[in-house]
Amino acid sequence: MGATSSDPPPRLGVIDAEPEALVALPSEGDQFVRALPGGPLLHVDVDAFFAAVEQRDDPALRGIPMAAGEVVIACASYEARDWGVHAGMSVAEAVAVCPRLRVVPLRSDAYTAASAALFAVFGRFAASVEAGSMEEAFLDTRATPWATIDQLAAVVQRSVWQETGLPVTVGAGRTKLMAKLASRSVRPRGLRVIQPAEERYLRPALTIEELWGVGEVTRERLRQHNIRTVGDLAVVHPEHLRDIAGTLMARRLAAIANGNDDATVRPERPRRSYSVQRVVPRGAGIDVEGLTAELAGRLRDGGFTCTIVTVGLKYANRLEHRDRTRLAEPTADAGRLAAAVHALLPADGVRVEKAGITVTGLHPADAAVQLTLDMGVA
Repeated sequence: MGATSSDPPPRLGVIDAEPEALVALPSEGDQFVRALPGGPLLHVDVDAFFAAVEQRDDPALRGIPMAAGEVVIACASYEARDWGVHAGMSVAEAVAVCPRLRVVPLRSDAYTAASAALFAVFGRFAASVEAGSMEEAFLDTRATPWATIDQLAAVVQRSVWQETGLPVTVGAGRTKLMAKLASRSVRPRGLRVIQPAEERYLRPALTIEELWGVGEVTRERLRQHNIRTVGDLAVVHPEHLRDIAGTLMARRLAAIANGNDDATVRPERPRRSYSVQRVVPRGAGIDVEGLTAELAGRLRDGGFTCTIVTVGLKYANRLEHRDRTRLAEPTADAGRLAAAVHALLPADGVRVEKAGITVTGLHPADAAVQLTLDMGVA
């Protein structure tokens, strides 16, 4: 899929060379110099993913405040964020904040296709790719021949733009934490490399709020013990840290404080769907509530919501029925899923031997859409 505009995304950060001046990718046997000895990692994240896809596909949406959502905002463009619009707002509230806001419905199929194209680009530049969500990933570049990590990061950024039409921010660092901190600090359309020399003074100054993967409950416990930075963590006795945060989290926090945090990229394919199916006993009905409760639990455990529900039935006469519906908003609520399934079931009276339900159009739950719905905003 080509970009819809020939203009490259603006780049921020440490790159001095223009993309046109970057050297060609060396062959496998060529010599090269690594800017980060021990293996630099890249964190690549699409800027405002849903909004970026919509702006790519509809030129009329570019450069204006817009958002994707139905009743609740799922993703706001950076133009809309400048007005104070953010994910989790009701559409009515968002329009009140930004009267010029354009709101478009969610298109799960388009986002899924964009994600697949994105990860295809990632796979060309790294032997190992770990998906953080459908729009972000860590790339292990240790086996990638390139002059420097900053050149490689710039080429990844440009390649994503040229081949998918999506703007990304790229961060590079010695560990996942450093790479993600780098990308977070230069959004949108930015590029930053945290070199080891910078990391040595940057790491102790990091606040506990900046630590990826540390929940608010743990942060509050740390604050209660006057632990507010990684430097503070470094001087806490291990047993005391275990008492505060628990064994597993204490181990992770200690690794961060010592600079030994996770630097392993674990290849995963981004989750596309969840499915359940059951044989329907003779004389019994389809256990819709039981099936959807299981699906809802798996969605929540995986950190996802869904927007498409598909029902597949196999009848005793060997015929099959298949139908699907698109939900008004992403959800992981069993009741909403059950209601959607009931609406899809035909009233033909033919005995069903097997019933299956699949949910697709997955979105990260941390977009706050589901939380907002659960709070009754919708």
